[in-house]
Amino acid sequence: MHLDLLDILRCPYCGGRLELVTSLFHRAEAGTITDGIIGCQCCVFPVVDGIPVMHLHPASNAARAHIEAGAPELALRAMVGLDDVAQAERFEAAIASPDATYQDIVEAMGPGFEGGYFLYRFSDPTFIVADAVVRSVAGTVLRGGGRALDICGGSGHLTRALVPLSRPAPVLADLFYPKIWLARRFTAPGALPVCCDGNFALPFARGSFDYAMCSDAFMFIWTKREFVGEMFRAVDGSRHATVLINHTHNQLVWSPSHGNALTPAGYRNLFEIAPARVYGESALFADVVAGEALDLTRQESDETLDTNVALTLIASKVDSVFDRHPLQPARAAAGEWRINPLFDVADTGAQLQATLRFPSSDYEYEYSACREYLPESVSIDAASFRALQAGTAQPALDELIRRKVLIDVPAHYF
Repeated sequence: MHLDLLDILRCPYCGGRLELVTSLFHRAEAGTITDGIIGCQCCVFPVVDGIPVMHLHPASNAARAHIEAGAPELALRAMVGLDDVAQAERFEAAIASPDATYQDIVEAMGPGFEGGYFLYRFSDPTFIVADAVVRSVAGTVLRGGGRALDICGGSGHLTRALVPLSRPAPVLADLFYPKIWLARRFTAPGALPVCCDGNFALPFARGSFDYAMCSDAFMFIWTKREFVGEMFRAVDGSRHATVLINHTHNQLVWSPSHGNALTPAGYRNLFEIAPARVYGESALFADVVAGEALDLTRQESDETLDTNVALTLIASKVDSVFDRHPLQPARAAAGEWRINPLFDVADTGAQLQATLRFPSSDYEYEYSACREYLPESVSIDAASFRALQAGTAQPALDELIRRKVLIDVPAHYF
């Protein structure tokens, strides 16, 4: 944790500034806190392996006690949720290995962690829509500079798109410590992770950001009115102030992970400070599959919105957010080019024969829409793919990139 994060970090309970408690055990040097205790007038919070934990849940209290006792390794175990000694040792061995991948560490965390879902995240239908929306909206809002906040950002898959856009570095906030720990190491290095609970006041000073977003999580927030108010407080005063909520479920249409969803009208009512435009995800998905432009000029009827499984809401002071945004397949990888792990691959020498295989019937049911862009089978020119991996653009592979047969994943992801 960089000490300059304290400039925008605030206690979620009293709103006070925080500082390192130097009278207690801590490891800090060169402007960075690795482990320690930060405190305000009402509370103390642990910094565990460089991540401030800004809530008072049992794991946080246990981690704080371990830090105070000079045992930061036990604080990390507490925050990752590893009570079993053997499993904790497997996790510690995995993170100590320089060759460990995201997948290796997820598997070392045990079956309780939703790692399988994340391994396929970069090509699932909800992600490709959210990613296009984030790149279009944040790319417009932050074009001249500005800071982004990703609330309930999980393992940082969408935060990854913010890292090259946000100046200063974006903040990734989530309640689940293991996810943001993985994001910092693999998925979104460069983002600043903060562990906090979205059902309470956000631990940031008013007006610290220009852009705030929440993706694929808002339907699980109970205190929705306060949450939206906190998003607006986070961007208060910015002439580019933008609040984006991606993929929140519609109460009127059932989905496998429904959550505590509202109707489109119910979501719209939350935006008292600035009206939000509401988009049905089905039209945005069609835009992305077509691959030409994301049309944020559209204004859909209430009847159309009511039939959508999921919705996107945008409130922005930047008028050009609500334009058509061209969709271009990436030719340079932020990480490395890999064949989508949803495909079984047979190497025949000159060609790589890829065949679609879903990891489970549940996954196939929930994400069946990916069949609209993933082919059942496809041949990939092996030499062209190797050249792409080596950093040479291959226009002949653009269509496979657009259709998510080839995906840009973080280094050492799987």
